[in-house]
Amino acid sequence: MKDPLKSFTIAATGTFGPQRSYEKIRQWVEANGGTFTMTISPKVTHLICSREHFKKGVAMGMISSTPSDPDSDILTTELVQEARKIDGLYIVNFDWLEDTLMKKYRRKETKYLLQQQVRAAAKAKRVKKAVRKDRIQKGVEAFEKGCEDFQKEMFSNGYHIYRDSTTFAYDVTLARANLVSNQIERYHLKLYESHTEPSLYAAYVKSSSPGTPIVKDILAPIGSSFETALFAFTTFFALKTMRPWADRLAPLQDVGGDCEEEEEGVEKAFVYTPPKEDEPRGVILESFTS
Repeated sequence: MKDPLKSFTIAATGTFGPQRSYEKIRQWVEANGGTFTMTISPKVTHLICSREHFKKGVAMGMISSTPSDPDSDILTTELVQEARKIDGLYIVNFDWLEDTLMKKYRRKETKYLLQQQVRAAAKAKRVKKAVRKDRIQKGVEAFEKGCEDFQKEMFSNGYHIYRDSTTFAYDVTLARANLVSNQIERYHLKLYESHTEPSLYAAYVKSSSPGTPIVKDILAPIGSSFETALFAFTTFFALKTMRPWADRLAPLQDVGGDCEEEEEGVEKAFVYTPPKEDEPRGVILESFTS
């Protein structure tokens, strides 16, 4: 389409990059049938605006004086505020102009409107902040619970559930269906770390099965080194799941030793269900039992 900007009067404010100066924008607009201006009036149909200038204009409010410098904060504020008062004037990002020129016809403004983009970004920021706050709260609750569990299980204080550099908590559950009793057997496997430094460690496991007493076992005593406690933790994991700790995230069918049906005389492996992909899943280390 010839002259895709015909009948449009376009203003601009903001920084769009070294190759997108106001003079360049003027040339592009006029070469495609439009009119370029540096002031806002009812004749203006579009304001090409950077997100920074839009947010600044909305936040600062209307300022009456108008300097000659098009990059000044005062003119930035006035352009945006005046544009928002005019019904039917589109405040869009630079992509609208670029896409219109590339396609050779007017692009619908809806997805380029800065008001919607800023609102969407603000909403995403609030959601992200809420998620982070929720994770922090859950982390605090998990820390406190880990301390309480350690006191109950190890009859001592000063330890919490160990978390690696990904914030994955070494507090895992292994489960196995008992086809004979139609019940679920579980092991709760935990690696503890001391509050104080230098850090000391301990490893602990508790088994539970409906109708049977709970069995507890200390795999690595209080005061163990990290290597000793982690070795005990991963060894027990490998013994019960029939796969090394390093392979814990692999699909069951990709690792030998796991079987869907229990063979006669062969103990069926316990199953570990890893966290979801968007949650911490732990550092991948070489297996201590390989």
